[in-house]
Amino acid sequence: MTEIKPSTIENEFYFGDLPGSLQYHIDPNAIMEISNITDTNVGTISDNAGFVFESHTKSAFKSVIPNTPMGKDNEWNMILLIKKVVDDNIWLKAALRNKATGRIALMTSTDKYENLTNNGHRAIQSCNDDWFVGHYRMSAPMFFWRELVNRLKY
Repeated sequence: MTEIKPSTIENEFYFGDLPGSLQYHIDPNAIMEISNITDTNVGTISDNAGFVFESHTKSAFKSVIPNTPMGKDNEWNMILLIKKVVDDNIWLKAALRNKATGRIALMTSTDKYENLTNNGHRAIQSCNDDWFVGHYRMSAPMFFWRELVNRLKY
């Protein structure tokens, strides 16, 4: 069994052990085997960290795809997208499925370059010119992980 671990960001959790890298190649079976997802406090800030489900649009899709060879040269399906707005700063977190390999990519994206660089993170231009993907291991609130497992299983 695998587990998600608490992030340094309050009420968020991460999957995997490689800090500072984009997560392109996650086995969906490993995600479905996460053993410590809870359903307590559903609908509270400790469960959703202020994020809400976001509509899957072409613009949002392009906002979470890094403008890199790996991002551009593969075909992706968006499985899950959540959004949070804090002081006019927009954050997106997404799970994408590689159509060829079936592997999962986990991405965090924001509408301002400085949202990433001011916190010591590398910002990568997304396929939407107004958005940037964080070059780091994605963390997300509990409800993201619960919903992702459900979407992969059912």
